[in-house]
Amino acid sequence: MNSHLNYTLKYFKYYLFAKHKKGHGIHSPFIFKLILNVFRNKKKDNQIVEVFNIYKSYRKNNKELSFEEIGAGTSYNKSKNISVGGIIKRSSVNKKYGKLIYDLVKHFNPGNILEIGSSVGISAAYIAQAAPKANFTSIEGVGQKIEVAKQIAVELKQKTEFIQGNFDSVLNSVVEKYENLDFVFFDGNHKKKNTLEYFNLCLKKAHNETVFVFDDIHWSEEMEEAWSGIKNHSKVRVSLDLFRMGLIFFKKELSYENYVIKF
Repeated sequence: MNSHLNYTLKYFKYYLFAKHKKGHGIHSPFIFKLILNVFRNKKKDNQIVEVFNIYKSYRKNNKELSFEEIGAGTSYNKSKNISVGGIIKRSSVNKKYGKLIYDLVKHFNPGNILEIGSSVGISAAYIAQAAPKANFTSIEGVGQKIEVAKQIAVELKQKTEFIQGNFDSVLNSVVEKYENLDFVFFDGNHKKKNTLEYFNLCLKKAHNETVFVFDDIHWSEEMEEAWSGIKNHSKVRVSLDLFRMGLIFFKKELSYENYVIKF
C-alpha cells in the first residue's frame, strides 16, 4: 500500500476512535488541566502571531537547497534538491501543531530545552518564542537547513543555539552539557533504533517534571514500534497520543496511563 495512503487511513482510524477531546472521562487533574488550558486554548498572543507571519513568509521562499537527507527522511519522498518553502510545506509543523508546541512550552515554562532535528527552524521558532529566557539548543544534521533556521531566529530576535552534526555523533555531548532537561522535542531520524537511542540518552537528564514530545509517531511501522517501546518504558507514567505527536510525562504522582486524545 502507498505509504501516504496508509498514513491517511491511520489518521481516519485515530479520528474515529480517539477520545477525551474535551476532557470527558479524564480522572487525572493534571491531564484534564492540560487539555483545558493547552489543547483547547484558542488564544493567539502577539508573540505567536510573529511566528505565524514568519511561517507564512518562508512557505513562499523559493530558494533551492541541495543536500543529502540524513536518517529516514521526511514523511514524503526524499529529495536532494528542494526549496525552503517546499521543505516547510512537506515536513515542518503546520500552524495547528506549531501552536500546540508553543502553548506546551508556555504552559510548562521549561528552563532547559533541547530539540533533535531543527530542519529549517520552524518548530524551533515556536519553542524559542514561547521561552525566550530558556537555555535552548537545537541540533540539525544538514548545514543548509540550519543556516535558514539561524536566519529565522535572527529575524525573530531569538537566542537559540544551533548545532550542526549527525545526531549519533553530537547528541551525547550536547545532552551532557545539561544538568537536567525540562523539555525535549524529538523530530529527527525517524528510525526505531535511533529514536530509542535518543530517548534513552535524554532520559538520563530527565526528572519528575520533564516533558518529552515526539513528532511523527505514526509516520511508519518503525516509528509506531519506537513509540510503543517509549510509552511503555518503566520510567514513563503517562503518554498522550495526538496522532502526529506523542507526549511523555514522568511525574511519579500520576497513575500509569496511555491516552489517545482527539486533537
